[in-house]
Amino acid sequence: MKLANKFIFSSLLCGVSYIMTAQTVVPLGDAQNFAVLASSTVTNTGNTVITGDMGVSPGSAITGFNLPGKQVKGQTYSGALTLAGDAQASAVAAYINAMAQTTTTDLTGKMLGQDAGATTLTQGVYNFSSSAALTGTLTLNDGGDPNAVFIFKMGSKLTTATSAKVVMSSGGNGANVFWICDSSATIGTNTTFVGNIIALANITMTTGATTTGRLFALNGAVTMDNNTVYAVSAIPKLVDTDGDGVPDATDDYPNDATKAYNNYSSADGSTSAFEDQWPKIGDYDMNDLTMVSKYNIITNAQNVVVKVTGFFTLIAAGSNFANGFGVEFPIPKNSATNIIGATLEAGQTKAVIILFTDRRTFLQNWNTVLGAAISIPKTDTVTFDVVNGPLLSAFGTDYNPFIFNFVGASRREVHAVGKTPTSLADFSVFGTGDDASNVTTGIYYVTKTGLPFSIILPTSKFSYPIEGVDITKAYLHFADWAQGNGTTYLDWYSNVASDYRNTSNIYTK
Repeated sequence: MKLANKFIFSSLLCGVSYIMTAQTVVPLGDAQNFAVLASSTVTNTGNTVITGDMGVSPGSAITGFNLPGKQVKGQTYSGALTLAGDAQASAVAAYINAMAQTTTTDLTGKMLGQDAGATTLTQGVYNFSSSAALTGTLTLNDGGDPNAVFIFKMGSKLTTATSAKVVMSSGGNGANVFWICDSSATIGTNTTFVGNIIALANITMTTGATTTGRLFALNGAVTMDNNTVYAVSAIPKLVDTDGDGVPDATDDYPNDATKAYNNYSSADGSTSAFEDQWPKIGDYDMNDLTMVSKYNIITNAQNVVVKVTGFFTLIAAGSNFANGFGVEFPIPKNSATNIIGATLEAGQTKAVIILFTDRRTFLQNWNTVLGAAISIPKTDTVTFDVVNGPLLSAFGTDYNPFIFNFVGASRREVHAVGKTPTSLADFSVFGTGDDASNVTTGIYYVTKTGLPFSIILPTSKFSYPIEGVDITKAYLHFADWAQGNGTTYLDWYSNVASDYRNTSNIYTK
């Protein structure tokens, strides 16, 4: 065994000067068989599974692995006088090697997976002078070369958005993909990641994230929560049972070649709340229908949308109107097939699913009146297949929920600001009453004082006003937020300070 790894990282950098040709394989040495390696601690919450060795050095703290041999499919080492110390020294050398390689493309300021020029990359050495962020899907085009090298150098930290993805064009294992961080790395919820992360500080894998690669924290901790980590060298051969080009290790549907990835809209869901007396402002209590929605968008190996699952929970229905509820999706009507749990509405241009036409079929009581009888919120699941679907980046995870009712033959729809009415809405009503919609300019569902008739919030925990109480009397900065086009008081609904809310006007069971 080599000498114990009691190093001060900066001292290893002193006097090191590499002049290297870009894009050479980064040697991992004694770190080759490690999937997770930290300096201080490795912490796990939930049922994380690691394929490969795990180590901590010079620290010794490893917590949260209660099923030895099942959660860690490899050896575990802790403390300075172990193989983890040797591996740390090799990981430091790998960091130095990668950072010294000549940059071929500067992506400073680019958003990986989203910006033009950063959605598909060929092999090379990519530099970010500060932080790098990944949202959407980044495809690494290896040209069919299993030895293709991709190096990403971050002057600060690496972060990924919820359900972001890094995929290899040929379904490769990413053995020569390296993410080198001068600070920390945080891999977002349900992210599917490829490559070896070597960070000076901490590495955090949030809930449901998976990676084919390694996690090396040179001066910090590795923290995990229900994750899957595969060290490529620990897998003799990546199995692809269904032959879709996505290894079983990262394929959510390893036995179905038509599906590959789950893409969740959010862990918590979103809340849509409506004022149903549009085009009049009514009592403006924004509780006439309150719906929590979550989505799983299933894509194939090319990240094309093939199936949608929606989970809908009706929380409140404080209205005398027989409001219906639907969601419009950004695909042609005929692209949605095999609908279960809802109805595909006829006469529409886009795919519109109708969950119900009368909220009382979903929720008997209002759930908005203090002291009155309540109904337990009901959750329904809706699924449909997508034929000739778009890429996930075009389909997104944010859709167009709305309510509707009828005054005679006039269909009155209510959508959030920024969303558009469906093909069946009565367009003659826009701009009447308190509504300031302008069909010509494409502005819909806003009052003459700049307030919305519906809101969509990124939480399932919205506490709506009591029946008949204007939302501006319950949430004291709601109007500031709305009239400021959502740029101020973004926490108007979550901040519990007394100058933000009047709790006596907010409904509680």
